[in-house]
Amino acid sequence: MNIKSKVTMAGLFLLAAMMLTGGLQHKTPEKTYPSDHLIRLHIVANSDSASDQELKRKVRDEIIRCVARDFLGAGNIDTARTIARSDLTQIKETASREIKENGQDYPVNVELDSFTFPTKHYGPFVLPAGDYEAVRVIIGSGGGTNWWCVLFPPLCFVDMSKGMVISQPGNNGPAPVISTQNVTFEKEQPPDAATTQKPDAFREAANAATNGETIAKVEFRFKILDFFRNLHSI
Repeated sequence: MNIKSKVTMAGLFLLAAMMLTGGLQHKTPEKTYPSDHLIRLHIVANSDSASDQELKRKVRDEIIRCVARDFLGAGNIDTARTIARSDLTQIKETASREIKENGQDYPVNVELDSFTFPTKHYGPFVLPAGDYEAVRVIIGSGGGTNWWCVLFPPLCFVDMSKGMVISQPGNNGPAPVISTQNVTFEKEQPPDAATTQKPDAFREAANAATNGETIAKVEFRFKILDFFRNLHSI
């Protein structure tokens, strides 16, 4: 083995070690979020039939539209809880209207209470199994797959993929126009299935939801890769 090959192999081992240790140092640890500072939105479909699941998603979209402005203006958990209570009637009316517009006559039950949830992963945050306050919307018999997101902090209204937050209109302005293409929903999935969202993107988007800060994209490069390119050109 010539000197160039030995140097290359040594460098590769060094690079692997750097990437391993760097990954361990910069890996974002999962953090638990206090259940008493969080309000979920929980929507349960009538059944798992394709039509009932599609109806659940349509009801979800309309509910998100009708409560977005209120929850984006909530500065703390107490305000969010007050908003949730005052919006229950509006949420029920919205869900019932959407159900009827889709040719169904399912009853709707809406309540704000404490419910038991399994462990869920939301970006770098872990919501441990336990009791959480939630606005629960049950469509019909409530025998289908459920869907959930977080109303407060207002993560229901954050587009994780673009780092965008739905703008909050003034109190006297028109209701916000929300495209569901710009809203990231927590997908129906097994309790232990981790989200594919990057932790940094989640954290920045969550901060933006409360602080209105601009998301800054940062690009990192391993300079040692340039060294190896130059080495092979010798």
